[in-house]
Amino acid sequence: MNRDLLSKEMISQVRGEDEQEQTSGSYRAATGRNPISRLLDYVSGVFTPILPAMIGAGMIKVLISIFMSLGFLSDQQVFTSLLSDQQAYTILLVISDGVFYFLPILFAASAARKLNSNMFVAAAIGASVLHPRLTELFQSGEEVRFGDLSVIDGQSASSIILMLVVVWMASYVEKWLDKHTPYWLKVVAVPTLTLMIFIPLMMFVLGPLWGYLGQHLSDGLAWLFDNAGVFAGLLLGGAMSLLIMAGMQYIMVPIMISSLATLGYDHVFPVVVAAVLAQAGAAFGVLFKSKNVKVKTLAFWTGLLAMMGVVEPAMYGVTMRFKKPFVAALIGGALGGAFMSLFETEATAIGGISGLPSLGLFVGPTFIYAILGMLISLVTAGVITYFMGFVDEKDEHSQVVSTSGMNASPSPNSVVEKSPGS
Repeated sequence: MNRDLLSKEMISQVRGEDEQEQTSGSYRAATGRNPISRLLDYVSGVFTPILPAMIGAGMIKVLISIFMSLGFLSDQQVFTSLLSDQQAYTILLVISDGVFYFLPILFAASAARKLNSNMFVAAAIGASVLHPRLTELFQSGEEVRFGDLSVIDGQSASSIILMLVVVWMASYVEKWLDKHTPYWLKVVAVPTLTLMIFIPLMMFVLGPLWGYLGQHLSDGLAWLFDNAGVFAGLLLGGAMSLLIMAGMQYIMVPIMISSLATLGYDHVFPVVVAAVLAQAGAAFGVLFKSKNVKVKTLAFWTGLLAMMGVVEPAMYGVTMRFKKPFVAALIGGALGGAFMSLFETEATAIGGISGLPSLGLFVGPTFIYAILGMLISLVTAGVITYFMGFVDEKDEHSQVVSTSGMNASPSPNSVVEKSPGS
């Protein structure tokens, strides 16, 4: 083989130059829109190739949740017909949770692919903050510092938005380094400098700032629930999907635990459930409104998963992708959350999954309000999605993920506006 050709091929592989013309082209086309639309396009486009893995893992998570709710499976009791020891239960949880635990790594690689930078360098950036040794330091309960610098915590490390911002910044620096580094040095210098710049930036600067912001949001929401009642439910129910995007969905957990310990019930978890059901409702709205069979299929299954508490596939793969359904989900979550707070709906425990399987946690004097609040979120988001309309996709140019996990970009004429009267 020609030596120059071999060298070019090696450099191409190292730089990760898989020229995804359709993907990068659609990304460039999106740059002419408003920033919010571009952000949603970016996040949804990054998520699309990961959908098959998340749907499969989500379905396993739902089945485990159903077995637990029926009493066949728990962390204290084994499913006797299948399981022989406690380790088997743990393995089942790992199977269902592995994709979600390492989602920042998958997002980083997918984002780099979309931005036409090295996806494995991006994955290394994401993997650094999930290393078991770093996790052990945080689990020790001591403050983790690097000299005088704070270090990213586990909550911030799970932030999808933070990871996408870091990979986006790294893509520009990586391409600049590639352009200005001597040819013979690129294979070493470009990935090394990229990692040396952006892992510390994320660990010691952006991550702690993100965690600091999350702590203040938690304190503010706690104050609202103590003093503002219905408005607190309205705000948290409407903002919960945004908190999931930011990786801050767990900021209210300490407040829930404290409330359960002191009062025996909690008013925050019902609002979270309302927001989850709103995402399911918006996905079902897409199901009934779309004329595209593939879109309808995806909306059905992701909506079903969201109803069972696994909200990410519906949010990233359907509602955020079509934009207006995402707005409808925020509105539905806000109204359902306000209803939950208005009638002081109580949860007697916190569930590991926050959809229909969590109904048993609301058994008590406010059980009927929990059901009504869920229905308000579900139906409101679905109805708003249907009548607000969205930009649908024609069958022949669908962007819906295939079984291989790859997506095809539509031509400029492959979308049609779904108006309320259509």
